[in-house]
Amino acid sequence: MTRARMVRRAVGCVLAAAIVGTAAWFFGMDAPHAVGLGFVVFALGAVLSLLGEQAEVTWPVPSPQPRPGARRDVVQLGWSLGARGGRVSPEAVRRLRGLAAEVLDRHGVQLDDPASQPEVVRLLGEEIAVLLRKGSAAAPRPKEFAAALARLEAIAAVGSPTGTTAADLTGAA
Repeated sequence: MTRARMVRRAVGCVLAAAIVGTAAWFFGMDAPHAVGLGFVVFALGAVLSLLGEQAEVTWPVPSPQPRPGARRDVVQLGWSLGARGGRVSPEAVRRLRGLAAEVLDRHGVQLDDPASQPEVVRLLGEEIAVLLRKGSAAAPRPKEFAAALARLEAIAAVGSPTGTTAADLTGAA
């Protein structure tokens, strides 16, 4: 705090104390109590003027890190499913591609590998494989999107305790 600022604040506190003490005496308070009230106002003003100059002593609150599946993530995904024109937004299709890549990778099939395309088509079906093809600008309807999710869920369930096999999914005997 600069010296000039300190002097201005002290003068302001003295003036406020004198005005309050004089007003209290004028309205009927005896002189010793009016002077005491003036001192209290001066002390209070001085302390409060010093508090404004103290350094910040609180820790900064860190911004929350987004977690997959958190409330905000679910809300964003929900909004991305209802885009203009009754179509699903590109953000939802990107997330579906990521999910499909993860599910297919568990079965040893790479979604973006051209050599794996026949296996991708066999597991997902032609329509879903075209939808998930990289560079495809397809914007599916919610019904098609739900069908793709159901197919991926069925593929992910292979090897689960229900006893579903890959042959059950592809229709092979």
